[in-house]
Amino acid sequence: MKIKVPSVDLVVQTNKLVCAENDQTSTLLNKGKIESALHTAFYPGSEPFENGGVARLGGALCYYLTKAHAFMDGNKRTATMTAILFMNLNGWDLQYPENDETKFSELATVVNKATANEMSKDELIEWFEIHKTQIED
Repeated sequence: MKIKVPSVDLVVQTNKLVCAENDQTSTLLNKGKIESALHTAFYPGSEPFENGGVARLGGALCYYLTKAHAFMDGNKRTATMTAILFMNLNGWDLQYPENDETKFSELATVVNKATANEMSKDELIEWFEIHKTQIED
């Protein structure tokens, strides 16, 4: 099965959606940063592309898009939603608990930690791997 990789346009559209949900304006600061994040996450011969799977690639994609900071607002939400969309397009999803005390999901918590350098790229990739679930037809 060939992996379906998201495009720059999909990432930009995702940012427009997440910003609109919060009455924010979607402002692209640097398209090249999105291109770089996509190329880095899906570079053939690199980890996790070579030995990973869809979930590991989703974790890498989330990490690199978050760190790229290509938008004025919504970078973490855009990265997270793009990673989930990528996984969904390839037959996978994430399953994780909601946290009623903080009003943040476990996914939001780990993405925030990775962005703040409190969690490494490899730890985020592993979190995605542990929380993956196959979408049933």
